[in-house]
Amino acid sequence: MQQMTFMECVKHAWCSTRDAFTRMPALVLGTFVAYAVLGGLALAGRPLPGDGEGPSTGLVLLANLASLLNALVYVWFTLKVYRFVLLDEPTTPLVASGARPLLRIVALGLVMMLALVGIAAALWLVLRPRHEGGVAFLSLIVGAIWVFIGVRLSLLYPSLAIGGRFALGAAWRDSRGHFWSVLGVSCVAALPLLVCGVLALIGLGVAGVTPEDVETPAWITVLAIGQSVVNVTFALLTSTALAWLYRRYANELANGGGANAARSR
Repeated sequence: MQQMTFMECVKHAWCSTRDAFTRMPALVLGTFVAYAVLGGLALAGRPLPGDGEGPSTGLVLLANLASLLNALVYVWFTLKVYRFVLLDEPTTPLVASGARPLLRIVALGLVMMLALVGIAAALWLVLRPRHEGGVAFLSLIVGAIWVFIGVRLSLLYPSLAIGGRFALGAAWRDSRGHFWSVLGVSCVAALPLLVCGVLALIGLGVAGVTPEDVETPAWITVLAIGQSVVNVTFALLTSTALAWLYRRYANELANGGGANAARSR
């Protein structure tokens, strides 16, 4: 565990984001291009408002595949960022340790998704909402539980990225009493991106851009590029923040597997 204050953790995350841009430009640029291409395909296959014909079945399937690949790119990119911050690993190797860390992070994501489905199903059976208000309330409860569990287990992601063991209990214990700090550091680290996004939306509104205007291929391309910039920046800011939170709070997690390398730095 490395002693640092809340804002020191945030500032370290910002500095690491800058370092990732400057020291791994090829990785960041490649991820940006992948996001832009996959994002363009996903946007092209989305249903459009209005009375016109919707996208073809093939395009919809391609869009769904692109969305899935987008998620995998996100997992891979954040893994590389974790290893950059915690192990000072450069762009290569592109796939570390025979893809074991990547597969473990994907497995953790699947476990989290199944947990969400299970919680939602259990609450639905117990509460049995009959009206829209009840459904909205149930969604709020499920969302709150999901955020709580996700934050409490979030230290496991950087741990798995650097070769740590799949230790849900250790991650839960290491984050005990630090929920608001972990959530707050991640949110504050991403705050500049949020501000820029709000300003961009305000600018589009002032310019009179409507949803119908962005149905053309040119606008889809612009949106895909903008979405890619946001995705890459968000992934950098939040993953660097989580890596520094790992350094700040990981105790049991840092005592196992490849995590010892990060602890010694």
